[in-house]
Amino acid sequence: MMDIVVFQKGGLVMYLLGAMSVYALAVVLFKIAQFRKANIFDRSFIEPALREIKQGDRSRATKTLAGINGPIARIMRVTFECVANREMSQKSKEAEILRVGSGDIRYLESHLRGLEMTAQVAPLMGLLGTVIGMISSFSKLSLSGTRVDPTILAGGIWEALLTTAGGLTVAIPALAAHYILDGIIEKVRATMKDVSVQILALEDEFRRNERALAIEEAKRADMQRKAQEEADARSREETEMRKRNEADQWAEAQRRNAPQKTSTLHLLSPKYTNAN
Repeated sequence: MMDIVVFQKGGLVMYLLGAMSVYALAVVLFKIAQFRKANIFDRSFIEPALREIKQGDRSRATKTLAGINGPIARIMRVTFECVANREMSQKSKEAEILRVGSGDIRYLESHLRGLEMTAQVAPLMGLLGTVIGMISSFSKLSLSGTRVDPTILAGGIWEALLTTAGGLTVAIPALAAHYILDGIIEKVRATMKDVSVQILALEDEFRRNERALAIEEAKRADMQRKAQEEADARSREETEMRKRNEADQWAEAQRRNAPQKTSTLHLLSPKYTNAN
């Protein structure tokens, strides 16, 4: 109850400061939720992804980064794609990386200007309320004529200083929150710059490893081709051998089923003549 009375004694300026404090709190809560959604605190994927990029394993590196949200993973994907694209010039690569990185940083910096404005304007509004209260106090004091009551002046000054205290109460947490949030964003910006520079620096090594993987893949494909050719040759030999065996069996069957000669029949059924 006492707080409400004190708040009311501050006048219109105290209500404005109260609205600014609610806005500042809303911005802070929004930024916390935004940072969590943007996954800016997770850095466990950076080293594995850089190792896969260095090894030239494009498919695994792309798969590792594809399932991760946030500006750091996004700038790594864009930088890696630019490095892997042989048709892009160095200037075009840098421009594309800068474009994507700037967009993510602008997204993270949203509403920070409002929080900074609150931190700067709140003390000035408190001071304005104090000045207005002092003017009102001295105005009442001048109307009292020769009968000056010090309590009137003291009470007016006390009420006027409430707005200054209110302005500082709003400004100090808002300014501290602004610096903390801006520091987090600056750390993200530095990390994004660091990983993009590392990937760009690994371009030559990535290309060497990529060529080595291509040569190894070609050797593996050649070995598979040779193995397939040998298997086909064996299959053809087996087919020809099976055909020859079938032909031999057919010829043998034909020979056995053919009519026998007369001499052979004579031997099988000899005729004996009577002796004289």
